[in-house]
Amino acid sequence: MKLTQKELSHLVFLSEVVLTGKKKSLMDETLQCLLYIVKSLEEVELPDTVIHQIESLTALIESDLRDENERIQEIRSHLDWSPRARRNPSDGL
Repeated sequence: MKLTQKELSHLVFLSEVVLTGKKKSLMDETLQCLLYIVKSLEEVELPDTVIHQIESLTALIESDLRDENERIQEIRSHLDWSPRARRNPSDGL
């Protein structure tokens, strides 16, 4: 099955409305639609400017995820070292 240019344009329009309108409640659905399309492609021809923007956004996403992962690991290591975490559950309250 193929999506027509009209259907793709409508999806682009909806995505832009969700993104610019900061419709957080619809972000998951929008992302899932776009993800389905991207996953179905083996290769895509894009202008250099678009590729540069995608690379920039990808770097930002990776950096944020790395930072978040590091913060989570730091929090976990602090919890592992806290006296409360070392307390034996059979010790009582």
